[in-house]
Amino acid sequence: MKILFTTSHFGFLRNFEFAIRALAARGHEIRLVADRRDNLGGTRTIENLKADFPDLISAVEGPRTKDTTWQPLGSALRLTLDYWRYRHPRYAASPKLTARAASQAPGFASTLARLPVLGSRPGVRAMASVVRALERSLPVSSEVTRFIEAERPDLLMVTPLLYFGSQQGDYVRAAARLGIRSVLCVGSWDHLTTKGLIHVTPDRVVVWNESQRREAAEIHGIDPARVAVTGAQAYDHWFVTRPSTTREAFCARAGLRTDRPFLLYLCSSPFITPHEVGFVERWIAGLRESAVPELRDAGVLVRPHPQNFEQWASVDLARYGNAVVYPRGGANPVDQEARAEYFDSMFHSAGVVGINTSGLIESGIIGRLVYTVLDPEFAGTQEGTLHFRHLQSANGGLLHVAQTLTEHYAQIADLLTGRSSLDDKGRRFVESFIRPRGLDVPAAEVFADVIEAEGLLGKVEPHRDGMLAPVLHALLTPLALAAQGAAQRRRKTARREKAEQGFRDKDAAAEEAR
Repeated sequence: MKILFTTSHFGFLRNFEFAIRALAARGHEIRLVADRRDNLGGTRTIENLKADFPDLISAVEGPRTKDTTWQPLGSALRLTLDYWRYRHPRYAASPKLTARAASQAPGFASTLARLPVLGSRPGVRAMASVVRALERSLPVSSEVTRFIEAERPDLLMVTPLLYFGSQQGDYVRAAARLGIRSVLCVGSWDHLTTKGLIHVTPDRVVVWNESQRREAAEIHGIDPARVAVTGAQAYDHWFVTRPSTTREAFCARAGLRTDRPFLLYLCSSPFITPHEVGFVERWIAGLRESAVPELRDAGVLVRPHPQNFEQWASVDLARYGNAVVYPRGGANPVDQEARAEYFDSMFHSAGVVGINTSGLIESGIIGRLVYTVLDPEFAGTQEGTLHFRHLQSANGGLLHVAQTLTEHYAQIADLLTGRSSLDDKGRRFVESFIRPRGLDVPAAEVFADVIEAEGLLGKVEPHRDGMLAPVLHALLTPLALAAQGAAQRRRKTARREKAEQGFRDKDAAAEEAR
């Protein structure tokens, strides 16, 4: 079977590496397609895959559709719907998520949502029906259609599909017109609740667990019968990884005392914690001021998020004693060496602390107790996000949650002094959220089973446009041209402002040098 796997950029495929390997090991040919380059190490993932399966795995850049006639209008309509979804009561406690969606939506979307009648829940629902009908009536990208036709795949896989204003829906629609089945591969625990909508329904949707199956139905309107639960193939390797070195050797390499246990603090993404340094320093200071010797002397290893490491560039934790930022420049665990170091940092720690990051899940998989504190600074991206609530509640929850730092320090003190009894929170969470098919069943193999089964179903009846499609396209063409012109003007203005800022920075640097 030939599979075309398309993604926004290759960095997204980090979470599918083991699923891709499982498919290639079964003899399937996989063509990886990215809309743009990335700076998150995705290229290394692809090169490793191609090196191990040179005859079965290949990669190519997809067709560019950014400047085509219909793309700006389609993007504007999708961004409008993506924003209006956050007007639902389920997001009433999520102001930061709502603000992010609003910042990317066209101005008219926010204006209409503020009007007395149209901005009501029924009003937004009615407006969304109209916008959705317009978006679905737009022509499918001819560039994407020709690309898929030339590749001649037996099956289309796509991820993430539901980022704000995503153009990937054209791949699903083009595949439907060519009679090719499509599968949406949900790549992370938060994609269904913190991003945009699924604007076009694939033939199959693959998720991690039953919680995501419900989210797909309730938020995106996907028939649960279309959804397959496979477990989290992204984390299969942590179930079999072993430490690459001793705790003493790891502590010495990181710059920590070898005769004291250490706490691992896992930083979060820029959206979750745009300014995390202040909180972390406040957290460490509280440890050092504790009356409990084990807290005062405990080592602290702060691991920057790979997308949010710049803020740690000049931070020196030496004044707190036995505390380090490591690795200083952050590290995306996309190769064997980086994964080994990341695993060692979790495995050799006494416990793991964080605000809201997938690293907390990974730590729970390898058996570490995981802690967080509900700090007011991050209220909008902790309890204000639906995916964080999974960490609190899924099958009893993974996290040891504290309402205050005082309560949090007491929990950590119990851990370090041996007063806390070991619990099975992590195991129960992993059983339901990460490996619902069984703790000993690799999710990548289940994923591969689902993809093979979908491929065996063969072609679907090619989708045809309705008789009124040419008329609708003609009526919408002026609007599409206007949107295209506006998009070109915005890009031109952005390039000019960037150039002017570059000149200002250069002049400032020259003046400082003088």
